[in-house]
Amino acid sequence: MLKAIANTIAKFFKVSVGALRWTENLVFSPFRAIFGGGGAMPSPEFTPNMTSTELLDEYEANRQAQASLQRSDRDGIETIMKYATGSAAARATIDLSAVRSDARLTLLTMDDHELKALAAAGPSKVRTWLEGKDHGIFGVPAVTTTGLTKPVSAPVQTPAGTTHQQQMVWRVQAHLGKPDNSKEFRLA
Repeated sequence: MLKAIANTIAKFFKVSVGALRWTENLVFSPFRAIFGGGGAMPSPEFTPNMTSTELLDEYEANRQAQASLQRSDRDGIETIMKYATGSAAARATIDLSAVRSDARLTLLTMDDHELKALAAAGPSKVRTWLEGKDHGIFGVPAVTTTGLTKPVSAPVQTPAGTTHQQQMVWRVQAHLGKPDNSKEFRLA
């Protein structure tokens, strides 16, 4: 019984689709006669300028580049989270080579309250912090390309005749030696 009803409904839909096509042809036939278009449209021409092996090689190179970029981001985020959650003694032994140099410098100048806020933020906010974008983590300074996390009240002059790396180390050590380091970012 159900099978007969299903067959009747299927036949009804087939007939209605056929009637709809017939009506469409009846309505559009004068326009096709006037404007053309009664026949099938020609297929567009396409001649590729790359072979399939070149295309696959390019695809594979792009895929590997994207995978290595994502892996380096993950390594940097994992390192930052490990550094932020670790104790002061453990932080001294953590290798920060997976973190970009400007973010590394900012990370080294942060105090315990800022590191605690960074660790509580989560990986997605740490990624935006690492990229130097507006991260929205309260109490954590933004990563800047100059390496300074906040404006200095008096201009800091590095000793003359030092390399860029020595200047960065000198700035970090000078910044860490201040007793009122990052008081405006404290949480408690």
